[in-house]
Amino acid sequence: MAWQLLSINCRIHSHDHLPPTTLVTASDEMVLSGAGAAARIVVVGVGGATCSGKTTLAKHLLHILNPSSGTGSRGTASSGSDRVRGIVDAFILHQDDFAPPEATLPVNEQFGVTDWDHPPTAIDYERMRTTIEHIKATGSFPPEFSSHDHLNAQPDCPISEQVLTTWRDKFGSLSTDHGVRIMLVDGFLLYYDAAVRSTMDVKIFLRTPRAVLKKRRDERFGYATAEGTVWKDPEGYFDNIVWPAYELAHRGVFEGHDVENGGPIVPAPDAEPVAGGPIEGLCVLDVAPAQQTDSAASTFSREMTQLVDETCAAIWNHLTGSPP
Repeated sequence: MAWQLLSINCRIHSHDHLPPTTLVTASDEMVLSGAGAAARIVVVGVGGATCSGKTTLAKHLLHILNPSSGTGSRGTASSGSDRVRGIVDAFILHQDDFAPPEATLPVNEQFGVTDWDHPPTAIDYERMRTTIEHIKATGSFPPEFSSHDHLNAQPDCPISEQVLTTWRDKFGSLSTDHGVRIMLVDGFLLYYDAAVRSTMDVKIFLRTPRAVLKKRRDERFGYATAEGTVWKDPEGYFDNIVWPAYELAHRGVFEGHDVENGGPIVPAPDAEPVAGGPIEGLCVLDVAPAQQTDSAASTFSREMTQLVDETCAAIWNHLTGSPP
């Protein structure tokens, strides 16, 4: 086999799990679901560097988790009971939708280009945090919210039908008092801001070798902006801007400041969360580089199948308090 997950570092503490009998409690954030029952929103973060496969993974998860994508009676109350079978629904929030207007971004003085990646300024973290909290409290997006993700082309990356069907059926077997809604949140600086990351229940981080990221970035057409334009990287942008910003944002997350190989730092129990600091409960999925004999498409498809499988296992573990 030409690929493998080098390591899976999931540092989860006991208070990050809810046992099956207390999946929904009085202290949880409650919202009205589409099924008409009070449902708790579980926020699943999918973070990682540019072109690591975050959005592709999130959309595969959406297909698996959302009852409308499958068959059967998921998301409906069983006869004679107020228990809801399965997950009520799932939806995605993209961190890219919180990028400030291009005109307000800083210009890198050394290279004379707009800097979309500098961690403190690349995202409107306050607006992102309040949007997540609004969704958790009301069950709906703020009226002023809009997304431009549909303007970005996504690679065609099918996954194993067996993995897809297995997890769809498994999540469909869940039964809770009021149901659960899954909010998937993806972003390249998803865990940088302490207040934003505090809203996450499950924290997945995709870590891909620099050379693979650069190749994928170079092959990308561009990025749609909120203003309706398309940003295309000038020459040297990955090496001069993107990668240094990624290192700056994540060096405090990994041991030895090694963003490619270091293990995730476990924050001290009483440590004050800081921007770019250690992340409680971070689950790092490390992907090995492919052999040269593999085609890029087939490698990415097999790699994504494994990422979907491991992420679904982490979500299941959080929802039930036990491994699948």
